[in-house]
Amino acid sequence: MLRPLAVLLALHVALPAAAQVPQAPAADRTLQRQSQARIKPFLAELGSLVAIDSGSDQPQGLERMATHLEQRLRGLGARVERHPARPAAGDTLVARLEGRGDRGILLLIHYDTVFPDGEAARRPFRIEAGRATGPGVADAKGGVVMILQALELLRTRNGDEHTPITVLFNPDEEIGSPGSAPLIAELARRHAVVLSFEPSPQNGVIDSTKGIVFLTLTVQGRAAHAGADPASGRNAAVELAHQIVALQNLGDPARGTTVNWTVLRSGERPNVIPAEATATADMRYGDPGELERVRQQVERTIRRRHIPDTTATLSLTPRRPPFPPNPATEALVLQARAIFRELQLPLPAIAMGFGTDAGHAFQSGSAGPAVLEGLGVVGGDLHSPAEWMDLGSLPERLYLVVRLLETLPLGGSAAR
Repeated sequence: MLRPLAVLLALHVALPAAAQVPQAPAADRTLQRQSQARIKPFLAELGSLVAIDSGSDQPQGLERMATHLEQRLRGLGARVERHPARPAAGDTLVARLEGRGDRGILLLIHYDTVFPDGEAARRPFRIEAGRATGPGVADAKGGVVMILQALELLRTRNGDEHTPITVLFNPDEEIGSPGSAPLIAELARRHAVVLSFEPSPQNGVIDSTKGIVFLTLTVQGRAAHAGADPASGRNAAVELAHQIVALQNLGDPARGTTVNWTVLRSGERPNVIPAEATATADMRYGDPGELERVRQQVERTIRRRHIPDTTATLSLTPRRPPFPPNPATEALVLQARAIFRELQLPLPAIAMGFGTDAGHAFQSGSAGPAVLEGLGVVGGDLHSPAEWMDLGSLPERLYLVVRLLETLPLGGSAAR
């Protein structure tokens, strides 16, 4: 059997690098055959879900998805609750599978997509040249089906003899999880381990993601006639342009922080000096201290006015906290790598620049869960018409998830 998570973490801390990786046992041949046998039903279910338009703002499609998922979870023996995810259009589903132990495992992924209504008909699910395509095929309906098929296989193999498992499917991740984030954080605190099923860009896992904050800079000036009396105005657009140039280097590559000004707005009529102008920047960061550094740097910079009698103010809109590198996640990576070595496969651990719900699940401090991201399907070109999912890696991905569910600790707090 694989060593428990706490033992793996102790080994990681105490032993030199050459001794950190435990010896993996031989592959479970029965599970290999069972995982391979599940590919046909996996693809059939995935095709039926990709055929549903479930954009974050599409209540009918989200309801169809939620109904299917609720029925599937109840069929697995789970108790299912629905929680409205306002201001999003759908419900968050929370399902509980009883097992042995106290604090168990939380599995989470979203079922909304970024695509408009009608996209499923325009670009239906398709399999060709070892790949599946269609709207949301990897991000993240492949992850939804990975959870369902892995749980079905787990129950076939072990019945109720497993760690208590909670499943959370949310309808609003693609808009920042405004309605489901508090529930994700609350449930994460009750569990020893959180496994999130976003797609992996390689056949690996994700050990850290960035936090996301939107910075909005607002400049107030004074309107005036652009032809007859421009000098009496105070051009907010020009002041904003000066400020953006002064703030174009807020990022810090050494810390993995990026700040990019992306949306600018000013004026309504070409013959009026604009009285207001705004600019929004997308900030990605891994170090929580970076948010305060950037805020202070912006506040210092905007004190200097380039157009007299204008004012500039900054507001921050948090979208997702970071999921930073941490020892508990490193221990989970070790355990996942040991499982993949049973199949004689490497398992890369990838740091991603995008944000996911792993950030909402991660809790700093000794009582928080161990979190691992990227346990969904292997895919790429996300959020585009070219989005794809790799078919050849499906059996080993199923094998990995089922073995994790079978070998993770059966109770107690996660090591941090």
